[in-house]
Parts: sequence; structure tokens; C-alpha cells
Amino acid sequence: MNATPTLEMLDPNTLTVDTNVRKETGLTKEFVASIKEHGVLVPVVAHRTEDGTVHVLMGQRRTFGAIEAGAATIPVLVGATPEEAERLATQVVENDHRSGLTDGDRAEAFHQMALLGVSASVIARKMGAKKAVVETALKVKANATAAQALDQGLTLEQSAVIEEFADDAEAVAVLERLATENPGNFAHRAQRLRDERKNNAMLAEACAEAAAKGLIVLEEDPGYYDYKGAAATISALTTAEGERLSEADADAVYIGVGYSGVVTRFAVADWKARGLRKDGKAPAGGMTDEEKAARREVIENNKAMDSAEVVRRDFVKTLLARKALPKNAQKFIAHTIAHSSYILTKALNKTELTADLLGTGTGYGEFTSYVDKPTTKPETVTLATMITAYEANIDRTSWRNRSSDTRYYLTQLTAWGYVDRTKRVG
Repeated sequence: MNATPTLEMLDPNTLTVDTNVRKETGLTKEFVASIKEHGVLVPVVAHRTEDGTVHVLMGQRRTFGAIEAGAATIPVLVGATPEEAERLATQVVENDHRSGLTDGDRAEAFHQMALLGVSASVIARKMGAKKAVVETALKVKANATAAQALDQGLTLEQSAVIEEFADDAEAVAVLERLATENPGNFAHRAQRLRDERKNNAMLAEACAEAAAKGLIVLEEDPGYYDYKGAAATISALTTAEGERLSEADADAVYIGVGYSGVVTRFAVADWKARGLRKDGKAPAGGMTDEEKAARREVIENNKAMDSAEVVRRDFVKTLLARKALPKNAQKFIAHTIAHSSYILTKALNKTELTADLLGTGTGYGEFTSYVDKPTTKPETVTLATMITAYEANIDRTSWRNRSSDTRYYLTQLTAWGYVDRTKRVG
């Protein structure tokens, strides 16, 4: 901008307001009344183009407020035309210092600068933002569904999740509802959806491979005790001569997803028709409706624990990345040593998990290398080790009966800002 701008009194109705990073002008009755009584006290910053038009750079709200108040003239500091990208960057800084911009406002500014050919790195430097935040914002703005969610008031982080599931209208609807009605459950539900999507993809791939081999893909697990179909797993079958079957004898397969990944059970689709013998028989009678409901609940709670583990550990990573330890961290460490020393051996055998929580990676020797760095804070390593002990003590069945150690740990995490959404039974 020109080093010697001039102060002029201009009719606000003659000013042109360019695209502003703030989508809402935020005019209030009090603001307009103040202008009516006192006028515009802080000059609007603008530039004059070759055709004589004066374009507002900073002071959109003051300009519209003056028009609403019927002010004849307002003070305008008129300078040379700045570059568009510089103008947007300056607006972001000014508005953030005044009344703060929303995530949507900032994302719009990043988007406008990107359209001008400015890279994410340069945008981040000019705006004083992290490059990752800029990249996330640009990704959100590039997706209509996510951009709309951001405009409707969701945070940038939430909108990024919407972008992730933009091709799933049902998932988007659930997430948008949670964002407004139950935001504490948003991250947990998002992770559950990720797990389901991952599992479905693994199932689809495994089923396609099985079908390509000519195997019949069974919808029900013939190895389950309540199964009443015509199939049977090869491990339960023998030939008429008593010889065991191998995978080569299978003409069918059941494919499911377990805790450690895809579960495959090779089977024979109709063992009686093939003249085979079965070692045992399913017990008479099936499960009652209550038993079936209980089994479904177990499956759902196990899945919820799997998803919660990801969310919980992501929270811990953020916690440990802070410059200072969280409140009462030293007391937490002392309590663990005094009351839960028996689980510390689990942490000593899980240094790869500790390294992962500290953000150093999980490769061999990562933890040792991190500890040996001169910049590493010993107290952070100690806290991470204590947390690892508790994490190693929790599995997908911990919802059934939470130990006193687990209850203490999750209570402390909650005090530090974590939102626990797993079911409590004991």
C-alpha cells in the first residue's frame, strides 16, 4: 500500500466493498446506533482504482453500518491498490484481532488466495496459520458437502470429517446431527464409521478373491454353534473313510472380520450331499431372542471399544505433544506408581506403543532414540510410560467390567478433556 495514504471524507454509498473474508457483517442495532450518535471513529481503509472507484480494503462492517445509519460521509484512508492476496491476508489478521473470524471465514480467505494461485505454504506464512490447517481448509472448500457444513457452523475439524464421508449421505446426516446435538460423541462416531468402512472394504476384497477362486461365499458362519445350514467347516468333516479334509477340499468359505482382521473359515457347502461325515452336531434348539439380543450387544460394544481406542490414543498424542504437562500430571504419575505398579511391567514391554503415543513412530529403537535426544523432556516420557501401562491394560472386552485402574485412568483423561463414550457395565 502507498506509504502516504490520504484521509478523505466520502459518502459510504459511493464505496465499493470487495469480497471480504468475513461472510457475516455482524451489524447490530447497538452498532448502528453508535454510528448514528458518534459517527465512524476509525477510518475505513480503501484504495482508488484508475476509474476513480474507491474499494474498501478494511472496514466492511463500518461501511455497511454507516449506510444503515444514514451517515452522509465517513473518514476513509485512501492508498494505492495492494495485491489481492495481500489484501485478503491483511483482512484476516485485522478481523481476527477485532472480533475474531469463524473457521468458515478463514477457510474462505484461504480458498480465495488459493484461487489466485497462492500455494498452501505461502498462505500459511502470510496468515500466520499452520500449513496443515490451510491444506485441510482447502480440501473442505473443494467439496460441496463439506463446504456447506462449514458454512452452517461446523468447525473446520468436523467439516474435514464430513468431507471424508461426503459420498455417504447417511453417514453425513448422522455426523451433522451429532455435531450440533452431541458434539462430544462426534469423534467416536466418526472413528466407528471409519472402522466400518475399512472392515467392509476388507470383506469386499476377500469375498471377491474367494469368488474368483470358484468358492461359494457363505453368509452365515458354519462354525458357530447355533448354525443350522447345510454347510460345515472342513475342520469338522471327514471322508467316509475317516480322513480329514484340507483347504483343497473346500468348495465354500465364510468370511468375517475379527479383532485382528479378516477371518476366513473354509467349508463344504453341502457336506451331506458329498457323502462326508461330521464330527459333531449343533445342539438342539437355537438361541432365544434374549440371547440373540445379548450377543448383538456384545458385538456392538466390542466394536465401540475398538473405535474408542483410536480416538482415545489420538487424544493422548495431542496431550503429550503440548509444551507443558497437563494439570495434576505429577500426581497421576505418583498415583500410578503407588497404586498400580503391577501394570507398569506392561508398559516396559510396550515401548513401541509409548513411542507411538509420543509421535516418534513405532519402529525398532524409536523409543530409545527419542529418549536419548537432548531436547526430550524426561517428565513427558514418564507420563507417556504411565499412560502406556493403562492403555496396555485395556482391550475390546474392558466394557464388561472396568477395573479400578481403568476407571481411574479414564476419569483422569476426562479431566484433561477427553470425552469417554464407551459403555460402562461394571
